[in-house]
Amino acid sequence: MKKFLLEIITPKGVYLHEEINELYLKTSGGYIGIMANHDTLIAGVEIGPGFILKDNKKDYYAIFNGVLQVDKNIVRLIVSNIERADSIDKARAKKAHERATERLNKKGDTLDQKRAELALKRAIARIGAVDRNFI
Repeated sequence: MKKFLLEIITPKGVYLHEEINELYLKTSGGYIGIMANHDTLIAGVEIGPGFILKDNKKDYYAIFNGVLQVDKNIVRLIVSNIERADSIDKARAKKAHERATERLNKKGDTLDQKRAELALKRAIARIGAVDRNFI
C-alpha cells in the first residue's frame, strides 16, 4: 500500500510528521478518506473522531477544528487540538457529554448554548475515538 507524508500541526507545534497509508476524518463536507496520490484539496476540519492507518494498524483520534491541505503526497492537518484515543479518559468524556446535554436542555444565554454545543461535540468526538465509532 502506497504512503504519503502527514504533518499534523497544533498551536503547541508539530504533533506528527510521518509517512502513513490513509487518513480518515470529518470535514465540513462530511467524512473523507485520504490516500496516496489524492487530488489537491483544501477543506475545513470539524470536530469528530478519525483514524490514521499505517502499515495495517489503525490509530484512532479525537480531532478538533482546523484546516486540511492535500498537495500531491503531502497532507497538512492544522488543528486546534488532537487527542489519541488511548490517552482519552472515556468516563470523563461521558461526564462532559452529560453536562453539555444538561446545559443545552436549559434555555439560556446564547453564548452558554454555543459553549455547550462545542463541549458536546468534543465529548462525542472523544467517545467516538475511544469506541472506534464514527457518528
